[in-house]
Amino acid sequence: MRDPAWTEVKATDKKRYYIRASWEGRAETPDELAARFLGMMDAFKAIDPVCNLWTCGAKRRKKFEMVRDRYAEEIAAGIELDDWGKPTPVCGYWFGAITRETPRNRSFSVLCNAGATLKSSFPNHVKLSTFSSADPQPDADVVAYPVFYSALRAIVDAWEPVRAGAYSQQLIQLNESASYFPAAWIQYLNPWLAEKITPPSTVLVEHLPNGGLLMSATTETFDVDNPAHLSAARDMAAAMAPLNALPWPSER
Repeated sequence: MRDPAWTEVKATDKKRYYIRASWEGRAETPDELAARFLGMMDAFKAIDPVCNLWTCGAKRRKKFEMVRDRYAEEIAAGIELDDWGKPTPVCGYWFGAITRETPRNRSFSVLCNAGATLKSSFPNHVKLSTFSSADPQPDADVVAYPVFYSALRAIVDAWEPVRAGAYSQQLIQLNESASYFPAAWIQYLNPWLAEKITPPSTVLVEHLPNGGLLMSATTETFDVDNPAHLSAARDMAAAMAPLNALPWPSER
């Protein structure tokens, strides 16, 4: 039952921090996806100056602000192709961006695979990442709780995922058991999942206006070497047992 999202772990990425949100099959057009993406990117700009300038384009790099008014075209060009180069709309579209004019230790990338309608657990996702450990340790200011909390909220507001979480790569590497909801620094559950669990007393709990649930192991930058951080994250993961027992995909 291990979620494929957590199987691609590289030792060289151990300094990376990221947010990942995912959801089940949901048909959306490039125009609809562009509206969500632009809303998220505008919210990112309000979080930290490092998110002001972005570069996008898989085949040819472009300044994001130069193509934002026609970003639906960029998304349409990123449709998933099969082994013979034929478009496969059921697999959705790939698109994203990378910050520019910032030091590498203060940089982010955002990658989206959305619009997929596959009957699999969570075929759609958005991932916001710092750079890997091949580069300098991420700056403490950009991996701070206020930045990751606000970015996660922006992603949730834009994409309405089933689940979302903030993690350090080291934390993911420590996850020992198969789970669709592994130990997290910050964990979001949508409304129908939120009502199925009891948050542990060791974590910070916030009930969101949309009915979703947000739990945080710590308001410090997550550190696997801090026993309190790791214990709270594992308590949170243990509380997810009722969700792991659900059938996925849920067919809701």
